[in-house]
Amino acid sequence: MISTVVAALLVAVATLARVVLDGQLGALSPFMLYVAAVLGAGLVRGPLCGALVMLGGGVCGLQLFLSPHHVDGSASIIALMIFWGVSALVLVTANELRVHLNETMRRLSAAIERRGGGHTAS
Repeated sequence: MISTVVAALLVAVATLARVVLDGQLGALSPFMLYVAAVLGAGLVRGPLCGALVMLGGGVCGLQLFLSPHHVDGSASIIALMIFWGVSALVLVTANELRVHLNETMRRLSAAIERRGGGHTAS
């Protein structure tokens, strides 16, 4: 449930930022801010949240930033597929980083516990 809310918020923030930039960008880079949202979701909440952002960002980018600019249907689909492919790689990388960070924190906590909670004797 929390991942769904986080994903919706990240898609909303990325969409709002892209709407603000629409006058300058037009149909260019309709998905760039969604890639950043996928990375954030993957790092903070994990792969499910990142996948939800990929799905939501893809739909929003296609409908809000490509269709209104009359981008050719096949070109829009190719752009969407590229976004999903790049985002999948970003999400896998974010998840690996998250897993390694959690393992490192677990090892650090265990080392601190073995040393007596990190307190030094006076």
